[in-house]
Amino acid sequence: MNKKRLSILTVILAAILWGSTGTVQALIPETKEPLVVGAVRLFLAAIYLFIISIIFDKNFLFAIVRAPILITFSGLFMMSYNMTFFAAVLISGVGVGTAITIGSAPIWALLFEFFILKSKHGLNKLIGVTFAVIGIGILMQFSDYNNWSSLGVFLALLSGLSYALYSLFTAKIVKKFSHHNTSAWTFLIAAILSGPIFIFYPLSWALSNDAIFYLVFLGIFATGIAYSLFTFGLKYLRPSTAVTLSVIEPITAVILSVIFLGEVFSITQYLAVLVIILGLFLSSKSEAV
Repeated sequence: MNKKRLSILTVILAAILWGSTGTVQALIPETKEPLVVGAVRLFLAAIYLFIISIIFDKNFLFAIVRAPILITFSGLFMMSYNMTFFAAVLISGVGVGTAITIGSAPIWALLFEFFILKSKHGLNKLIGVTFAVIGIGILMQFSDYNNWSSLGVFLALLSGLSYALYSLFTAKIVKKFSHHNTSAWTFLIAAILSGPIFIFYPLSWALSNDAIFYLVFLGIFATGIAYSLFTFGLKYLRPSTAVTLSVIEPITAVILSVIFLGEVFSITQYLAVLVIILGLFLSSKSEAV
């Protein structure tokens, strides 16, 4: 297996872990505050990634010295992605917020690669991104969430933009340093920038037995390990390809919500899943050479 194929696999595994977040958050008591969930995830992920970086990378201190601007922007966009996504979901609902965020991110990444980085892409890549975005739109449109709000849509678009920019900056950093080192510093910056959230929202509920284990899973597995895998993928894939492959997240969310939450999905939504898979196949085919 060459490095590009391995990278495709790690990005897909990362997206599968991300897909568990919706179901896990639904199991957290209703007293939870979504913005606090996002901030706690970042802090726990930063702690985990730093421990891993110290164990596997003897030069982990050099990254922040050699590339402080890139790392700071990468952390800033990761924090922005988390906060705007949770805010969008809070205003417009899970379906609309997720669809616009995940659906717009590959488009943002492609636009930056076309017009800023002057990258060229094959027909398979363009068709694949189109299918993936259409599939997400159909999947979410036929859900129970249809609370459209101009502010919610704006925040979701901003979240998708932040995710794309995080991927672009991280792809540059990980070419110079290990994926462990890159992830650790990025999430440390993101966690520090999200710190003010704890000033405005209570944290006591997060320390209860009913919430702490779910938050640990979200922070370490669905964030720390997942983004370590995703960052490894960015080392060998174009950011737009990695972002497109990550849209397997809603497919995972659908499967888990059916199994653990008893939700029912229509034939149209399952067909949408097939469209997304086709899009992912075409996008990955354009890279796996």
